[in-house]
Amino acid sequence: MANFSLPAPFEPEKTAYIHDRTTRPARPATSNNDLVRRFAGFGLGLVFAAFMLAIAFQVRAGWENHREWVVAMSGPFYALGGIAIGHLLFRKRLEAAAPALLFLFLAALFAGFDIAADANDASMTARDVLSILGGVALGISIACAVFAVTWVELRNPTKAPPPQM
Repeated sequence: MANFSLPAPFEPEKTAYIHDRTTRPARPATSNNDLVRRFAGFGLGLVFAAFMLAIAFQVRAGWENHREWVVAMSGPFYALGGIAIGHLLFRKRLEAAAPALLFLFLAALFAGFDIAADANDASMTARDVLSILGGVALGISIACAVFAVTWVELRNPTKAPPPQM
């Protein structure tokens, strides 16, 4: 009979079966390919998030002022946008990810033009315009990605894989 007054359940009659860890079955083996397939969307999202953060630091570098905390404090938004894009691409929802990718491409283009303008000693007004356009395009990209992943998940949620028996 089980003693329910103990802080942890203990049945002395079944000690060899219940409490012995060696009698428990081993968990199913997971290969490296399965792990890569399982976390591919998240890994792709982290790559996109790092790319977004690099663009943000680059367009922010064109501004000459003391507010260097802006990009670091907005880092979670870049992570959210990047992981949303990675999730959409992993689920093969290219039509939903297309606006976010378009604005991300525009942000990268403006950042590239900003780098070129800096190398050619262009006017500060041109560099400021390119920095602002890059930041706005990056923000719109994040908003599009978050809206798209919300829309896709509400209409067709991700389902768990079938159990392996």
